[in-house]
Amino acid sequence: MTADAAWHLRRERGSLLGMRFIVWLYRLLGRRLCGIAILPVVAYIFLTGSPARRASRSYLEQLHRWSGGRLPRGRPPTWWDGFLHFREFGLNILDRVGFWLGDGGRFELIVHGREHLARLHGQGAILVSAHLGSFDALRLHAAQEQAPVSVMMYVEHARMINGIFKRLRPTIDLRMIAADPGSVGWLFELRRRVSGGEMVGILADRVGPREGRHVSVVPFLGAPARFPQGPFSLATRLGCPLLLMVALRRDSRRYEIFVEPLESAGSATDAGTGARDPDALVERFVRRLEFYCTRAPYQWFNFYDFWAGIAGGAPGPGPGTRAPEVAGQRASP
Repeated sequence: MTADAAWHLRRERGSLLGMRFIVWLYRLLGRRLCGIAILPVVAYIFLTGSPARRASRSYLEQLHRWSGGRLPRGRPPTWWDGFLHFREFGLNILDRVGFWLGDGGRFELIVHGREHLARLHGQGAILVSAHLGSFDALRLHAAQEQAPVSVMMYVEHARMINGIFKRLRPTIDLRMIAADPGSVGWLFELRRRVSGGEMVGILADRVGPREGRHVSVVPFLGAPARFPQGPFSLATRLGCPLLLMVALRRDSRRYEIFVEPLESAGSATDAGTGARDPDALVERFVRRLEFYCTRAPYQWFNFYDFWAGIAGGAPGPGPGTRAPEVAGQRASP
């Protein structure tokens, strides 16, 4: 099975009862104490989830080689780094629960690149992000700015957790566009929302079902990996701006949000002519994804063999890619 197939065919781990327990625990203890209380749960998942544990180790080792031994902690990753990776994912889930419980006011959102959103002036746009940090923090920021954001996603692999969040606030509109590989209806819905001035967010670091012919093979952390062209081609077909947004957790109360264009100034005006090159946009997206992985090494949450099935995927620096100066340097487009 290819890496593309692995993620969307994998069933969600855990149970409805377990998720309800976490929600109950959050309401009882609050975010800080709940962050301690879930450690046994994280440890259990870490110890029993061998495929995800191996994938985590593969990612951390790839990052370590690519960074010249500087990441994640200046030495080869151990089982402890894998546990920290799983723990970070658990904290991400807790924050999602907090956002959907209406507890967003306890978080401070530090936004870099706000001017890029301001330039839209009510114009619809495609926002690409990744399974890095928290997309729900991005949605919280959009809600605070009264800027509607819909999310396009494959829902089959996350039906349980989406159902939980819907139950937390039954009256809230999840603003989701369910991507269906067997239909084009979602494309018309996406066009309608962008034309109406909405922003549509897409996580662009996983190749979806039936996207096998529309991918770019790009060096990621020093080895070839497959990335979908679809999110970038959509912006061309719709003739709308294309922005990258990432929200990284800094501590239990702060998220740092980065907004930047994925193309040079003025290129969006030529989008309707098809002037955009999807391969070039994917390349730039991947370079920025690498950069943000250096800022938050444990916050990239793709727990499957991301580099599987790619010819020539041996580790080591890939062509045209270079490890940036590590975490702490100023993010710049």
